[in-house]
Amino acid sequence: MSGAVAQALTAHPAFSDQYIAFRDAATAALGEDLSAHTRHVVAQTHGLASQMPEGDAPQVCLDYARRIPFEHTAITDEEASDVVAAIGEERYVAFALVAALADAECRAERIGLPSLVA
Repeated sequence: MSGAVAQALTAHPAFSDQYIAFRDAATAALGEDLSAHTRHVVAQTHGLASQMPEGDAPQVCLDYARRIPFEHTAITDEEASDVVAAIGEERYVAFALVAALADAECRAERIGLPSLVA
């Protein structure tokens, strides 16, 4: 798995390896399909993606993920509880991580982070 943050960290292999391992662990805990949908919706919100990946994802998760980039402070406890009800508490934690890391990756890509730190 690559991304702008991982690319920017290539000058620091230990950090890059740890970041990639952390991101991969969150993806594995959430599951490949929901992770792909979550990353896609966040990228779409940033204007960086168009076509949704194959498969299904709970709509409540997609709606929540859409809010991460620009409305994360407005997400209510009730909305979080709805996601927990759909996917479970442990997967919710992984979901929140995948969404937050996807947001960071998109922001890094938009500003050209890898080229800025090279």
